[in-house]
Amino acid sequence: MAPSTDWDEIKRLAADFQKAQLSSTAQRLSERNCVEIVTKLIELKLIDVIFTTDGKEYLTPQQLVREIKDELYVRGGRVNTVDLAKELNVDLNQINTNISEITRAKDVQLVSGYLIAHYYLEKIAREINEKLQLQGQISVGELTLQYDLPAELLQHSVLEKYLDKIIIAKQDPSEPRTFYTEEYIMRTKAKIRGALMGLLKPTPISVIISHCNLAERLFLSLFDQLNAPGVLTGRQSGALYVPSCYTKSQSEWVMNFYKQNNYLEYDALSRLGLSDPKGYVKRVLPNEDLTFLSSCVIGAQIKQQLETALEECIASKSYLDVVNSLPSVLSDVDIQNMLDALLKNNSRSIILFENTVFSNQYIEELKQSCMPVVNKKAEAVVKSGKYQQFCVEKQLVKNEATSAHVDHKAERREERRRKAASGKGGGGTQGRETKTKAVKKHPRSKQVANDSDSDEATNVHKKQDSNLEIITVEDIENIIKDTLENEGLEDLQTPIAEYLQGSLNQAALIIAKDIVDKQLQDASQNRKQTHSSAQDHVNVLVNDIKLYEKGLKSFPSELQPNFIKYLLKTFGGDVLAEFCKYAASQCNVSVQVDVLSVEQRNKIINDLSEEYTKPLRALNATLSEQNMDLFYQAVDVCLSECGMILKKVDKKKDKLLILNHREKLISELELCDDPALVLHLAVLAIFTILNQNMLHASGRLVPTIITYLKTQLKDEDFVNLQQYHELVAKYLMSSEEEKLEIEVMLKEEMPKIKNMVQEIKKYK
Repeated sequence: MAPSTDWDEIKRLAADFQKAQLSSTAQRLSERNCVEIVTKLIELKLIDVIFTTDGKEYLTPQQLVREIKDELYVRGGRVNTVDLAKELNVDLNQINTNISEITRAKDVQLVSGYLIAHYYLEKIAREINEKLQLQGQISVGELTLQYDLPAELLQHSVLEKYLDKIIIAKQDPSEPRTFYTEEYIMRTKAKIRGALMGLLKPTPISVIISHCNLAERLFLSLFDQLNAPGVLTGRQSGALYVPSCYTKSQSEWVMNFYKQNNYLEYDALSRLGLSDPKGYVKRVLPNEDLTFLSSCVIGAQIKQQLETALEECIASKSYLDVVNSLPSVLSDVDIQNMLDALLKNNSRSIILFENTVFSNQYIEELKQSCMPVVNKKAEAVVKSGKYQQFCVEKQLVKNEATSAHVDHKAERREERRRKAASGKGGGGTQGRETKTKAVKKHPRSKQVANDSDSDEATNVHKKQDSNLEIITVEDIENIIKDTLENEGLEDLQTPIAEYLQGSLNQAALIIAKDIVDKQLQDASQNRKQTHSSAQDHVNVLVNDIKLYEKGLKSFPSELQPNFIKYLLKTFGGDVLAEFCKYAASQCNVSVQVDVLSVEQRNKIINDLSEEYTKPLRALNATLSEQNMDLFYQAVDVCLSECGMILKKVDKKKDKLLILNHREKLISELELCDDPALVLHLAVLAIFTILNQNMLHASGRLVPTIITYLKTQLKDEDFVNLQQYHELVAKYLMSSEEEKLEIEVMLKEEMPKIKNMVQEIKKYK
């Protein structure tokens, strides 16, 4: 800035300039001249001015500062610098350059682009106090949004600065940005106290805070000042408020329930709000004899009741359902643990099935009720031969085990000899004999030495340990079912039956052994009678075979093998069966069935002594040879070995046998309703009537027989017989729907076939 003398000169010039402007036109300066003069003065740095944004006016810095202060005052102590530049028509940079001159006095400050005067902050303080008196509380964050001012400014320059001066309130010590009035604190305490007084059960803090519309921090800080009738479980957000009345009612409920029932369930205590049921019970019942189980805790009275009930069960030879004697809340594991502890002293007198205790006497009575069936089963297994087979297999296994053991011992002895021989002589000891030091074998070495035959020995022992099952668990269940159902114990049928099965099966084995021993004693007495009976049966069968052979020879030689094959398979098998039964009786091999299957015959032949095995195998081989001469020769050999003879044939009796056979076929035909069997019987009966010979043939040979009978029958009869045969064949090969239709036709034709046989009989 120019010196004062220069400034005075400028003032004079300005006055002259103004005078010249007011004078006549001839003495005035033009606007352009004025601009040039001002520009020259600025270049000479004789003046310092600020241009307006439109360039039409000039301001000195002092004038700009005065106008800024005036504008700040007019706007109530707060103005935005951008708005100020627009209002004063001055560049924003000029405003920012001169702001430092304004803020130097400390009564004005620049905050976030706003010039804020101290009297504006006092005004805000008064407004905040009014709002605080209405609301009771206020926070810096809320004021920040309302006044669009930084939180730090409001915190330090307004609230804390004018606290207890303009703003009458209390600052929250735990949250400095929150302020309350004393009246608000008193109202809040009363609200919290009322809410807590009204609670009767544990309530989450969050619910109380939400109901009272409070901050959690304020609630926790005021709770300690209230002397509330209850306690907090913690200071976290998930904590609970537990009223004293609830704690008292908890304790009373636990004590009353225990006195009445002598037990406490953990789940029930948890539902009461107890997080540690076991620890709580120990605290409230320190002097009680308690037993802690997995689901509940029981007192001494329940244990005493159970012990008394067990003693009564033993004394009355009855049973006890433990579940009915214990609280229903006990789990199966808890009941089992209690019984294990109580049954240590009475384990020999009682038996436990699931949760029911039985006295030994009760179980013994059930066992005795099964003995009649055990006797019947033992007799049946002996009669079927299963027991005898079991004894033979058991003896074979025993012999195999003994043989394996002997062979193993021999191998070990040979190994020792070989090692001893290899230990003598040799160059390592300079040709002298050496002695090997005896070393005691470790038990493990014995196990290793036996590993080689462990697999074989395991199989042998398994066979030896297995027993024949004569009476099954299902048999025992059927016997004891009614008894247990009457007692309401039907759900225990299977475990009790499984328990009894072992001893009852052993008793059945003993009974079966006694029966077999007795049968062997009686066998020697019945051998003579068996010989005569077997001889008679063989004579009858061989004679029948010869009669059937005579009938099949009516057919051409190329068709006879099929008839011979079926004849040997049936009647030849019966002859072999008679020899097998007789030989079995002579060799003390039990046979309990009258009709033997092929497998049974083969098994009996293998079990017989050598004198019977060889001829019977030879006879068995002829059954598939289709050669009658070989069959008769084998029969003669068997008769010789068994000491039997064939009686001389009486031709008169043969005629009578053929006649009886014919009548038997006709009578069976009259009673038969099966279409295929009717055809089979009719064909055999017609052949016997027309040829006066017996014929033994299977159903597959029926077409062959019909073809053979064509020359012996009337054309009409043959056509009817052939048509019926075609219907039967179609019936056997058709579907279920077609069978119904064909079956109707067969039933319609069946009387014709039966009448045909009767007519042929009358004709002949």
